[in-house]
Amino acid sequence: MKIRWTATALRHLAGVPAGVGEDILQRVRTASEYPSMYPERRRGRTRDYRWFPVSSWLVFYQVVRDEIIIRGILHGARRQA
Repeated sequence: MKIRWTATALRHLAGVPAGVGEDILQRVRTASEYPSMYPERRRGRTRDYRWFPVSSWLVFYQVVRDEIIIRGILHGARRQA
């Protein structure tokens, strides 16, 4: 499955510590092979996004046709509305 990064997600990735960033990239590759592996959010701003944790960070993505779109990477301590 193709991987597409939004400009926002790339900006977020640039702010993640280097070691964690490598782990995120590996997990994104895994998500591209098994896109339904992670849960889908049912409410809130990120409704219909899937997500997975990497260390203290959360990676949000959507599955659209034959690609996964990485939407954002947020620190887990950041409050979600």
